[in-house]
Amino acid sequence: MDQHVAVPKPFVGPTLRVGVLLAVAILAAFGAWIVLERGRTGETSAPPAAPADGPRIMTADGLTALAGLQGSSVYWAGPRPDVVYEVTKTTTGYVFVRYLPGGTSPGDPRPDFLTVATYPRPTAYADVRAASKRPGAVAIALPHGGLAVYDVERPTSVYVAYRRATQQVEVYDPSAREALRLVKTGFVRPVP
Repeated sequence: MDQHVAVPKPFVGPTLRVGVLLAVAILAAFGAWIVLERGRTGETSAPPAAPADGPRIMTADGLTALAGLQGSSVYWAGPRPDVVYEVTKTTTGYVFVRYLPGGTSPGDPRPDFLTVATYPRPTAYADVRAASKRPGAVAIALPHGGLAVYDVERPTSVYVAYRRATQQVEVYDPSAREALRLVKTGFVRPVP
């Protein structure tokens, strides 16, 4: 998330949709590359994530309904005042929950917002554990059998998995300190 995208004109049209698709694709590709780095192990890479639904604004109840439809957990960082929850679901089942401050348009391509991504991964814990052993990785044991890892070169994204869970979670915040705080304090959890 080191790249900054120019702020588009306040216009809803093809330019905004392309920006949203680009932002989601960059976040998904970055997440897959930094944690999974499948090429090193000789396995094939996961296909790129394409948005199935454009970004939608949801309430906390809407997030609960989405999690029920998913049939598996969707993670978030809990309720926050003065934000709206922007949700994007991809064709690969990835779910991105972005916390947009009031006045921010859905689909804003800037990487300036807390984002909690849920990735379906049958081997989520093993993948995060393997990533924790790479050079530059910092691992953190979490309660309830969880493991978090981030790369010292890109500390704004913290990856989390729990034993026997089939989801890997990425917590991105422009502030590396805030991303880590949310993970360590247990704010990142399944939507109720």
